Amino acid sequence: MTKKDDNANDENIEIENMLESDLAAAEEAEWRLDDEMKGLDKIQSEINMLKESLARAQADYQNLVRRVERDKIDMWIYMTWNIITKILPFVDNLERIIQATPENMKTWGLFDGIKSTHAWIVKTLESIGVKPFESIWHEADANFHDIMSQAQWEEGKIIQEFEKWYMLWDKVIRHAKVVVGSGNQ
Repeated sequence: MTKKDDNANDENIEIENMLESDLAAAEEAEWRLDDEMKGLDKIQSEINMLKESLARAQADYQNLVRRVERDKIDMWIYMTWNIITKILPFVDNLERIIQATPENMKTWGLFDGIKSTHAWIVKTLESIGVKPFESIWHEADANFHDIMSQAQWEEGKIIQEFEKWYMLWDKVIRHAKVVVGSGNQ
C-alpha cells in the first residue's frame, strides 16, 4: 500500500470515528430529549391535575358563598317570622281594646294613644312585608282559616273572626281563627 492509500484509509477511519462520535452524541441527545419530554409530560400532567383541583376548589367556594347567602336569608326570615308572631298578639289585644271601648270613652286622650299605637305598629309591620287580611263574609279556606266553631248562617261563610290571618311576603304566618256558617239558618 502506498502512502496515499494509507492517508486515505486514515482519513476514512477518522471520518468514521467522527460519524460514530456524532451518532453517539445524537443518540445521547435523543435520550436526553426523550427524558426531557417525559419530564414535560409529567409536568403537563401535574399542571392539568392542579387546574382540575383549582376548578373544583373554585366551584366549592362558589357553592359555599351561595349556601352562606341562602342561610343568611333563611335566618333573617326566621328571625323576622319569630318576632312578628310574638308581636301579633299585642296587635290583636290593641284591636280588642279599640273595639270594646265604650263610645263615651273614645274621646279620651288615652284611647287616641291606643289607636295611634295600633296604627303605628300595623304600618311598621306592613313596611316589612306583613299584611293582615279580613275574613268576615268570605268563604272559609283551610289554607288561611282555623275554624273554631259553627253557627247558623250560610254554609261555609265566615261570620265572626277572633283573630285575623297574616302573611309575611308570600307565606301565611298565622291562620285566622273564625266562626263559619253551618248552613242551618
